[in-house]
Amino acid sequence: MRRLVIRFKDGSTTSLDLAPGREREDLFRHLRHFPGKEVASVEEQVYDPERPRRFRYVRREDLEGLLLSYKGEDLGEGV
Repeated sequence: MRRLVIRFKDGSTTSLDLAPGREREDLFRHLRHFPGKEVASVEEQVYDPERPRRFRYVRREDLEGLLLSYKGEDLGEGV
């Protein structure tokens, strides 16, 4: 499983665990709980033992692009 962190344009965040091969479905299902929110970025939380907090965040431009290409009908109104 991978942990995604979604940052919204209003400054709020949410996170979810993704099953391999189900990124699109899981992401869209999760975002339906946040109608009217605009996504600023999608990042993957990666374990890094060298960092004091043990994690770093890597931008997932592939999933951000997926959101742009499917905006509207798959996500529901406002997302």
